[in-house]
Amino acid sequence: MERSIAIKKLSKMLGKGFGYRVNTKAPMREEREAIRTELKTAVEARDRLGKLADDRRNELLRNDQDYQEKYAAHKEARKKVSELNGRAYSNKISVGISSGMFFFVKAEGDN
Repeated sequence: MERSIAIKKLSKMLGKGFGYRVNTKAPMREEREAIRTELKTAVEARDRLGKLADDRRNELLRNDQDYQEKYAAHKEARKKVSELNGRAYSNKISVGISSGMFFFVKAEGDN
């Protein structure tokens, strides 16, 4: 199907807000397949090296008492901030639209 015909059909289907863009630098199908093969190898290498780095970091920090104390204090501070943040932005009444599974809030208030 030609692009002009496809654009007309999509415009009718999607309505007034329809838009599109063309990426002239995007690779062709064959190039994308080659890139996906290379990507798989690169992801495996990244994950393997990341695990090695994480294991080494954990080994070093496990025996560092100063770090363990600061980490525990930071964890407690994060927990307190999270609780206070939730309470600071909660309202008694929420008005919105229910679509079965989701509730979309349109307005909130106390009375």
